Amino acid sequence: MEFLHTHGSKIVDSQGKSVYLRGLSVGGWMNMENFINGYPGTEVSLREHMRNTLGEERGERFFDSMLDNFFNEEDIAFLASIGVNTVRLAINYRHFEDDENPFVYKEKGFARLKHIVDACDRHGVYAIFDMHAIQGWQNTHWHSDNDGGISLLWTDACYQKRYYALMREIALRFRDCAAVAGYELMNEPSSNCRSGDYPFNMYENFKSDYARFNKVIHQAVDSIREVDPHHIIFIEGDSYGHNFAGLEAPFADHLVYTAHDYIVSSFGPGKYPGPYEQLHNDRVEESAYWDYEKQIDHIRETEGWQFAARHNVPLWISEFGAQYCTGEEDNAYRLASMDDQLRAMNELGLHWTPWTYKDCGTMGLVTLDPEGDYLTRVAPVQRMKGLLAAENFTAWRSECPGKEVTRDFTRYMMSLLTLSDQYTFGTFQKCMNYALLTGYAAGVLQPEYAALFRDDSPETIEKLMQSFRLKNCHVNHPYLDVLSRRLAQ
Repeated sequence: MEFLHTHGSKIVDSQGKSVYLRGLSVGGWMNMENFINGYPGTEVSLREHMRNTLGEERGERFFDSMLDNFFNEEDIAFLASIGVNTVRLAINYRHFEDDENPFVYKEKGFARLKHIVDACDRHGVYAIFDMHAIQGWQNTHWHSDNDGGISLLWTDACYQKRYYALMREIALRFRDCAAVAGYELMNEPSSNCRSGDYPFNMYENFKSDYARFNKVIHQAVDSIREVDPHHIIFIEGDSYGHNFAGLEAPFADHLVYTAHDYIVSSFGPGKYPGPYEQLHNDRVEESAYWDYEKQIDHIRETEGWQFAARHNVPLWISEFGAQYCTGEEDNAYRLASMDDQLRAMNELGLHWTPWTYKDCGTMGLVTLDPEGDYLTRVAPVQRMKGLLAAENFTAWRSECPGKEVTRDFTRYMMSLLTLSDQYTFGTFQKCMNYALLTGYAAGVLQPEYAALFRDDSPETIEKLMQSFRLKNCHVNHPYLDVLSRRLAQ
């Protein structure tokens, strides 16, 4: 494979030929997530419960077996066969460094990552390292393996030093590897929510701390460039990949900028093309009529598009996607929205990697068999998660008893506050949901999950984890048809 670099607004190979990085993001592997892997809460606290319940050896083997089966060379070969040329690998710093032993790096994590990169090289697929969970937490949410709901990276020099050092170490080890397209500094940064999500600092009330953001990003780039002058470095906008207005202008060679674009018509239910009501996901999506023309106009209106055009740099939409869990009849509309989104990105010359490759039945191209051993085993906890809305990503539009409770509590709290007119009801409840449902309620469910496996032998655990193997999973063929067609353009 050839090293990639940038030339103006293009990503090019060594001959100067344009290369469009298009493929899939891979969550749930070196950074697990609750809706992808089928558990409640955050990975770091779940690992503690599993160790306490199963013991050190069986607890570690549980997760090693899950990851070994979840993503391996079989998956890369399959992705290459459908035309994917890029995988975005979500990574958790805990695979490389322990909080109690900072600046000492764990060879096991590097070996796991190198094994997959070598497989990518054999199949002609570029890997992008997506730092999804970093020291001190770049945002307040579960997907950065944040079980406290606070974000300390931006204000803590010790966490920053550990982060810079790890980025330098990763670059040092992979600087000669052409199969690595580059390093994505951090997923979904949120520079101004140190104490958590509240209605006064989230969604329409969020204000980027660009001084801190630019300082941290610039130093991270400098740390990588100390040892690796060649690989692309990917910089994501603030506020979960949306805010670019105050970003420092490009200040080094081979920088690519990246945005996220989860749109309201991707989550349903509802016909597409058609009208959609406001949705709180990683930002407030306003009510609008969505069709192909809206998709094009929407991209051109984003700060990421405008920043890239102003500075003549490449733009990569590193996360977006549709959910296919709102009913069989509705799936056709989600696919139609996804098809138009990919078509629009291709027309505008963007790089893209939708979220996510494999999961437990929400939005993956590949999903676990709902009648398989693993999902059958965890079904009682999955049911409780659904009733409590303890899994935020799949609860954006669903109604359940847990959200009825927070709706009533929101009404009561706002009736008491003298400043309640400064907050919208939707933002207030969404912030409460993060703290109470995807935080506290999900945490209470973790011992319930661990207890499901208390008496399993290592052999039984391995058999259960075979459910994550590609050969035992289902491929979403209508989605595959859409994806393959757009990859071939």
